[in-house]
Amino acid sequence: MQLIFCLALVLITVKTLTTVTTTRAWSNHIVVGRTTETTNTKLPPHFVSSCKIVSPPSVTSLKFSTDPDGAPTTTAKIPRTVANEGDKDEINANAAESYVLEWDKEHVMRMLSQQNEYDETENNLNDFDDSGKGALFNGRIFAMSECWGRRPFLLRGAFDPDKLISERSGDRCDSFKEEDYDDGQFFQGDGYWPSWEDVVDISSDEEAEARVITHVTGDLKSFDLTCGPLSHKEGNDWLSKNPTTTSKRQEPKRQQRHRNNDENNSAIINRRRETLVVNDVDRYYPPLADWIHSTFSFLPHWRMDDGQISLAEEGGGIGPHVDNYDVFLIQMSGRRVWQVGKREIGAKEEMERTLDGLDVRILGDWQSGGVVGRFVDGDGIGDGEGSDLEMEDWIVNPGDLLYLPPRVAHCGTAVTDGSMTLSVGCRAPSASDLVSKLAEKLSTSLDDYAVRRYTDEDLLSEMEYIDSPGELTEKAKDQAKQLVLDSLSTMLNDEEIWDEFFGRYATEQKRVRNNYPIQLEDWAEEENESMDGNEEEVDVWGNAKRAVKSVLNGEGVFYHAEGIAYAYSSFASTKEIEVTLHRLFANGEMWESRSEPDSNESKMGQIYATIANNRRIDRNLIESALSCNPNEENLCLEELNFLEKLVSIGVLYGSDE
Repeated sequence: MQLIFCLALVLITVKTLTTVTTTRAWSNHIVVGRTTETTNTKLPPHFVSSCKIVSPPSVTSLKFSTDPDGAPTTTAKIPRTVANEGDKDEINANAAESYVLEWDKEHVMRMLSQQNEYDETENNLNDFDDSGKGALFNGRIFAMSECWGRRPFLLRGAFDPDKLISERSGDRCDSFKEEDYDDGQFFQGDGYWPSWEDVVDISSDEEAEARVITHVTGDLKSFDLTCGPLSHKEGNDWLSKNPTTTSKRQEPKRQQRHRNNDENNSAIINRRRETLVVNDVDRYYPPLADWIHSTFSFLPHWRMDDGQISLAEEGGGIGPHVDNYDVFLIQMSGRRVWQVGKREIGAKEEMERTLDGLDVRILGDWQSGGVVGRFVDGDGIGDGEGSDLEMEDWIVNPGDLLYLPPRVAHCGTAVTDGSMTLSVGCRAPSASDLVSKLAEKLSTSLDDYAVRRYTDEDLLSEMEYIDSPGELTEKAKDQAKQLVLDSLSTMLNDEEIWDEFFGRYATEQKRVRNNYPIQLEDWAEEENESMDGNEEEVDVWGNAKRAVKSVLNGEGVFYHAEGIAYAYSSFASTKEIEVTLHRLFANGEMWESRSEPDSNESKMGQIYATIANNRRIDRNLIESALSCNPNEENLCLEELNFLEKLVSIGVLYGSDE
């Protein structure tokens, strides 16, 4: 394995929470800010063990109930017996036949009751809901499923969208105007989840990572991609697609169709279905970042990626594909059907199945029809009749959560208009990612283990090349191999070197972002220019020293800059006896302090841990971590200077909250 690892290296080219929000604009970049109800201060932006799953047999029959409009309702079920279609004795689709484990509130209550953690006679989920929002999902519930990294998990009613999604004033939702975008007043949300309109706003920002994916139902080769940002006209078009805020739809589309008209039916089937996908939504909408941080606090912070939201009209979707990481898919509004493959797909098989010539990564040979064909005009998703990839169909409703482990093929299709899906992904570096980064570090390092070269001092003494100078001898190959092994061994076995390497890698930005996080000096300068030199609104949070003093006085709090990963570590030094090193990593940067036996613990070590563990940092947290009185600045000079440094480079920002 060492040989394979080394050869790969040689071949690689160096290459929480707030419910009261307002708006702020910086550098023509609209983001949701934080403030109290009485202020409008503008703020700076700022595997578990393996478990083999034997693919169960296909679900032989799926029954779906529908509402008057023909849309599917809550739960997909399978008959306990298929002999009697009218048999009322049914069970949920998490029976032994299903690859996806399905739970609902009743099942969770029963599980908790068995563990003496819940009294079934008290219909109150807040006993184990850390958010206080009546959410069914949390770390303990998910851990009980034993699905992490093993198999898909569907939790019905995991969240209550009515308590979480932002509400927008109706008169602001009818049109998308340039002045709305420029003055930053379009954000009117008051919930942890952004509204349809909020997402459309974000997708119109110059720096937003947005794209529109279209396809013709039933034609996998028709998928097309258009990158954002959205124009004002496109923004208005997407606002009109939200059935909850437009009066254009007098009746559901399904009732407007005339299937007896072949020509009309053909036109409907062949029209392109649209999906708007926006990444980094949590960076633009801080309440969502708060919610993700709180809801998924059971996962290491460095594993968390961005919050992606997709908006889709009926029939919209991004096609069948595979993700390389764990992902939580939360239905915010509307309904969607998920086709979930019943086994993992390897990279080689994915490449063989992926269709050529498309800007979107689409798996071909996908089963057609199924439940999708029942609720979306056309012939389903693809033309993969006879496909050897078995799958299950699951209808999800607002508030449902679907977890998928890495490499499980899946395809989501909206079965109603106004479908919003939040995707929370988890970072998962591959071996090639790490090896490539190692090669980059080696290529830029001046340390001896990186710059040492191949030598053969005994070459002439042994006269090996006298008879055959063109031969590549075994000895030469072994010496070159040993050179690589020695260098890698030094990097991998030296804790100080490896800790720095992995800490920087784990926290560096994985998305393309221009000038983010913005330096405090740059932000303050731009704000002063936009306010014609009026510094009243930026004199506190636009100055690092004043910002730290304000938080220590209890007049504000610090937040992690949205989209920036933090981590900390403590370990024994490999170079100094009885010395412990403490490190903080943020945005690929590292800060280090050391403690000796007579000092008990590092003054900075607790600060590092406090900052890395908490997205929201108030005076109490800072004081509990300090080994001195913050009011006596001379005694806390190192710690206070460090906090000022983090604020000045933008990885922390202040708020009036």
